[in-house]
Amino acid sequence: MTETYDGSNPDDLRAHFAQELRRLRLRQGLSMAKLAEALGCTPQWICQMEKVDKAVSEQTALDLDTFFKTDGWEENDGHFHRMYTAIRLANRRRVLLPGFDAYLDHEGKANGIRCFAAQVVPGLLQTEDYMRGLMNPSASEETLDARVAGRVERQTLLARDKPPVMTFVLDESVLRRPVGGSKVMVEQIDHLIGLAQSPMVRVHVMPFTQVTPSALIGGFILLNFEKETDLLYSESGGIGRLVDDRHAVFQARVDFDMILAEALNQAESLKLMNQARETYK
Repeated sequence: MTETYDGSNPDDLRAHFAQELRRLRLRQGLSMAKLAEALGCTPQWICQMEKVDKAVSEQTALDLDTFFKTDGWEENDGHFHRMYTAIRLANRRRVLLPGFDAYLDHEGKANGIRCFAAQVVPGLLQTEDYMRGLMNPSASEETLDARVAGRVERQTLLARDKPPVMTFVLDESVLRRPVGGSKVMVEQIDHLIGLAQSPMVRVHVMPFTQVTPSALIGGFILLNFEKETDLLYSESGGIGRLVDDRHAVFQARVDFDMILAEALNQAESLKLMNQARETYK
């Protein structure tokens, strides 16, 4: 009888991957040593995968699909790669803020993203070291890696042929908060300066000298769509909220327009970013 497993639980998915690997290996009468020889790895590696003691890499999944010629292997969409993808997505959901997975389902479809960041650099603009500087160091290495991988994967929309038009307003405190230390902040601000000069990304700074009521309520993100209803995303108390209420979205648009109007223009923002950068040297 085939064991049941929870398709949303990464631990169950990894156990299913191990079960399928052992099943196909034994069906073909292969010892661990023979399979390891064919894949160019050690028998211990195979043993660890079958005992769920070893995290599975994408390349390993592809190699297994090629060796066993699973359905879809020629298009890099074989049985093991599909399981690997499910494990990766389940890991991402496990470490996400409650409610954020709903936001991610829509972010990649937006043709416009407007974000006011009141505390830290938005995830789409973060360097990997900055990401790690924000994370709880007591978390397991696997959890930290999954969180970083999820944010890096989000950033692929910046490199799309037709990326969304993105406008970010950063409160000056975002530049002054030394996440990860001086070296990390220098690299992060350099990254922001580079992105700010991209034709599809605008980065503005709200200086301390401005007191704008709309900017005191906290950060938020507006997603704009060509045909669908615009969405508002905000976080409070460790929970993310995705809102499609027309009145709330309209008010958020008004607030963002006021914040953008009070923020520094691009040249002034670049100047302030450079000034902040110098304080970390």
